[in-house]
Amino acid sequence: MGSDLATLDSAFYLSQVVLTAFMGYIVHWTGTVLSYIVVAAAMGALACICASRVVASKAQMQALIKSHVVRIR
Repeated sequence: MGSDLATLDSAFYLSQVVLTAFMGYIVHWTGTVLSYIVVAAAMGALACICASRVVASKAQMQALIKSHVVRIR
């Protein structure tokens, strides 16, 4: 449970860094603050996708490796 929360917190922090770094340019380029909301939603969705790909146990890692080996052959 703690590692899941840490992953989500890190993803949230990373999305805020990206927003802070680029949103001034994007708002200036688009001319509307609605772009901030759209980009924030996209970064949140990307964070959820990345968080769902985290391997939490040895069994999950072995299953992931086995599925990739089967696909390659």
